[in-house]
Amino acid sequence: MSGLVLKLAAGERVVVNGALLENGDKPSSLRVADTNARVLRCRDALRPEEVDTPVKQVYYAIQLLITGDLEEEAVIPAILKECDALEDAFRTIDPNLIHVLRSMIDRSNYYSALCHLRQVMDLEAELLKHSRLRGQYSEELKVA
Repeated sequence: MSGLVLKLAAGERVVVNGALLENGDKPSSLRVADTNARVLRCRDALRPEEVDTPVKQVYYAIQLLITGDLEEEAVIPAILKECDALEDAFRTIDPNLIHVLRSMIDRSNYYSALCHLRQVMDLEAELLKHSRLRGQYSEELKVA
């Protein structure tokens, strides 16, 4: 049988369709057979103060969608609009990167979208690091 299989550590928490579940005192696996279930590992959740980049904003919005704090009708159009901007930023790195994200969102596959966005966050961090370095070099050249 197919489905999402989560390997949970002792005491690990996960949100499934808005309900907070906590694993017992031993590691275990949980199979979520419903393909429409909304799943969020609490260890993967962002705190509001961590949301400081465009990719993290999209991640956080999807996270709130999973927990039931936001409604699809209200947030999906905003997420897709933000994807337009992200597509421009990541086009030179991988033209399909945001297209894949859109596809996951269109299928309401939010867990996979979060997993995908984790990888995009790493790329964004690298881009921002290089951008800041370039900014530092520019300032040095202006001074010299």
